Amino acid sequence: MPADPNLSHIQAWLHTYVVAGGNDSDALQAAERKAGFESGSAPRLIKPSPTLSPEERIKIYRGMYLLRMREALEIDFPAIRTIMGKEKFFETVEHYVESHPSTSYTLDHLGRHFSQYLEEEEEDPLLSDMARLEWALCEVAVAHDGPTLEMKDLASVGQDRFTELVFSPVPALEVLTFRYNINELYKAWGAEESIPKEERRRSHLVVWRHELNVWRLDLSPVGHAFLSSLLTGAQLGDSLDTVIEQTGCAEEELFEQFQNWVAEGFFSGFSLSLSNV
Repeated sequence: MPADPNLSHIQAWLHTYVVAGGNDSDALQAAERKAGFESGSAPRLIKPSPTLSPEERIKIYRGMYLLRMREALEIDFPAIRTIMGKEKFFETVEHYVESHPSTSYTLDHLGRHFSQYLEEEEEDPLLSDMARLEWALCEVAVAHDGPTLEMKDLASVGQDRFTELVFSPVPALEVLTFRYNINELYKAWGAEESIPKEERRRSHLVVWRHELNVWRLDLSPVGHAFLSSLLTGAQLGDSLDTVIEQTGCAEEELFEQFQNWVAEGFFSGFSLSLSNV
């Protein structure tokens, strides 16, 4: 180790020690390799306290890091924590952050890959689906604010152009598809009711924020097809025609759903399709 190591090397050393997997000894060796330091770096960089050695002092930061990761993911995935149990959940979090350490100044992004991790490493599609829902709730809660479209805003559009409208979703909206009855299970968990039996069946859900509250709404296959088409930028008329052709649903029923979605704050604005202007 250089007699006077620069700050960037010391930062790399400490950061690697705090986040590296394995035991404390393995982590210290990884930190030394990362910074290019020789073995025995801790006593040369850290002063002892009256009661703790240099190794014991930096170990505190390592332990606090993992504790903070557990707390953050426990807040973001409370249903997963309940289903798995505290001990199993914390063990899973420890392995997860080894594979996906925090790379941001905020822990808002830490759980981004948790659903994928549960799918691949835990081989549990039910927990993976539940994690996708809980993560969507997190992202919708912190998404940027934006304007909200109301039906009165469409009054200026002539009837002959109405079906040519293209709608933009609000930032705080996500449409999800699951392999299980996830919203039913989540709803029972949130109400502290008896959890119903999980069912392996395709289900659709929209999650959005409106008037400072986060909401969930089950979507029928027809509703999911219609809303998904609108969110891809298709014209209102094209979306109606496609869904009617595929499902045989009445146009009046679809338009009623559309009006409800506008009232619930799904869309931020509209435009006329450039291909028809």
